[in-house]
Amino acid sequence: MEIEELSKSQIILLTLLVSFITSIATGIVTVSLMDQAPPIIAQTVNRVIERTVETVAPKGQTASTVVTQEKTVIVKETDLISQAVKKVSPSVVRIYTSAAESPTFLGLGIVLDAQGSIVTDVASLGDSGDATLALSDGSRVRAFVTHRDAENGFAFLSATTTAGVTPTWTPATVSSDHVVLGEAVVGLSGKTVARIASGIVTAMPSLSVMDTDVSADSILYGSPLINTNGDVIGISTSASREISPSGFVTAALLIPAPVKK
Repeated sequence: MEIEELSKSQIILLTLLVSFITSIATGIVTVSLMDQAPPIIAQTVNRVIERTVETVAPKGQTASTVVTQEKTVIVKETDLISQAVKKVSPSVVRIYTSAAESPTFLGLGIVLDAQGSIVTDVASLGDSGDATLALSDGSRVRAFVTHRDAENGFAFLSATTTAGVTPTWTPATVSSDHVVLGEAVVGLSGKTVARIASGIVTAMPSLSVMDTDVSADSILYGSPLINTNGDVIGISTSASREISPSGFVTAALLIPAPVKK
């Protein structure tokens, strides 16, 4: 039978059949491609589109009449970044020389604990044994260098208690997760105001250093690198910049190894 001989009802049924078959084929191809995709691709898709399932029992009716409503929530990457920056911002301090007049900006530091322990780039301090910390709330306290890790480029400071100044320290969440190539990251900088630069992890030149495509011009001494969860995954230090201007030493090195019993 020629298609011209089909009735209107038959044409409609044929169109529906073709659409149904096409939908099934598209679904099969999509699932197959996602199964073959690298984990980072699937991770990105899961972050962009999240679905919430809500169970609704109509008022006055039994559980047998429960209705399941599925809603699709679109999560933009820009929203993830802004939330991540908001989470880590209270844990970032600006480091200045301890000069009483006209202190000089040195770099950025990360709060490690509620007692005011700070980690920064060892190159930011030079030979100095102390510095002034400017917190996100505007308060300033003095801090002294407790030790230096020349291999990884870390310098650790401990804040002092100043009369009349009782700062509240907000420790950053340091990620111990393995960083993967292509992971979305954000570098924090800004000498006077907070600035960010987004990018991805482009290479892992060593076990302790990751390279990114974050602009080197936007990276300061001690600039932290965070993921879209707001966790610190890297810090710019002299050790990382020797390998790449846009490289970061993995922050997992800051997590103490478990004590063996």
